[in-house]
Amino acid sequence: MQPPYHPLFVHFPIALYLLGVLMTLGYLRRKEADIERFAYWLFLFSLAAAILASLAGLVDRGQLPFDDPRQGAIDRHITPAIIFTVLNALVVYARFRWPDILDGSKRWLYVGLTFAGVLALFAAGYWGGELVFGLQVGPR
Repeated sequence: MQPPYHPLFVHFPIALYLLGVLMTLGYLRRKEADIERFAYWLFLFSLAAAILASLAGLVDRGQLPFDDPRQGAIDRHITPAIIFTVLNALVVYARFRWPDILDGSKRWLYVGLTFAGVLALFAAGYWGGELVFGLQVGPR
């Protein structure tokens, strides 16, 4: 298997997280425990996939020379990606710590946290697209 590795893994945390957000909204509408439990597992798998994609991205970054001018653009992509991973971890922790968080007073804080993750995800995706399509970093 030849580099780049990051593009092989990056789609999983995106899809899993966004589906987790949709399932969370579905739970708020229907109040079925299985929907919320499924959302939790999606967030958990998204976190694991984000860590794997991050490690693959760091390996790929090591393929570029240290003085490559595109390194700054990579940093602009990494920053929201790290924020996304941290927010994803906070979503998993909050649900683990307070299993009934969506039924209590912290419900909107939790929902806001998930949507902050979506914003960070979109920012990371935008800068990732700039790397691939604008600066020709990665698969060609």
